Amino acid sequence: MSVIDIPDHPELAERNDAARALVLGFVEAGATAVVNTCGRLRGTDAQMTDANIDFPTWLVDVLAGSGVRFVHLGSAAEYGDPGSAAPIPETHTVAPSGIYGESKWAGTAEVLEARAAGLDAVVARGFNLVSHKVAPVSPLFQFVTDVTKLPPEGGNVELWWPATFRDHILLDDLAAGVAGLAVIQNVPDIVNICSGIGVRFDAIVRAIAREQGKEVTITSLDKPGIPAVVGDNSRLVDLCGVHPEMSAKIIATNVGV
Repeated sequence: MSVIDIPDHPELAERNDAARALVLGFVEAGATAVVNTCGRLRGTDAQMTDANIDFPTWLVDVLAGSGVRFVHLGSAAEYGDPGSAAPIPETHTVAPSGIYGESKWAGTAEVLEARAAGLDAVVARGFNLVSHKVAPVSPLFQFVTDVTKLPPEGGNVELWWPATFRDHILLDDLAAGVAGLAVIQNVPDIVNICSGIGVRFDAIVRAIAREQGKEVTITSLDKPGIPAVVGDNSRLVDLCGVHPEMSAKIIATNVGV
């Protein structure tokens, strides 16, 4: 397995002939799959378009006719507001809002179009990541930061809307799902990489506080966003044999800043 980090490879970032040769070189060396986990969570519209749309579009063009499997990391943000806490199947209507979700969906659409044209491709639609190091834009980063800043006896934590539900996935489970999609036969077009379990934001904050031995109260800022996004992980379980577990305690013991 080889890993390429775009910032460390100017040729790849420029997507020139040298970049094309670099990608195809792995294919010629015997690689059977190419996995794209590159993308941006925040940035200007131009940066988001380049990372989340133009780059996967370029990759599917490079890999056309190569015979390798292309696994593209999508995002739960492509669903937008599903309207309920019921598990979302991959066939659910997409309705992204905001540049991140919109650009991720546009990138996914390019991959699906290439698949329809004959490319062996699948979108691994990732949900909210839990790992020792999470991005500063993740709510989990803010939760850990806010609780850590409290004095030893604890204190108050403000949340935009404490009753918000989200589906989280451990990094190891996400990686296992993506690896499975790189090798299984008869892969579908999209697979949710999720736990299938919704956990409330206030429960996560309380669990983080317990992990640090602090008492917390929670104040709502009464700014609700999308109330709930929970995925249906039936395909992940059936195809890849990944059985994610998730709870507020699991999140609290596995997340860091």
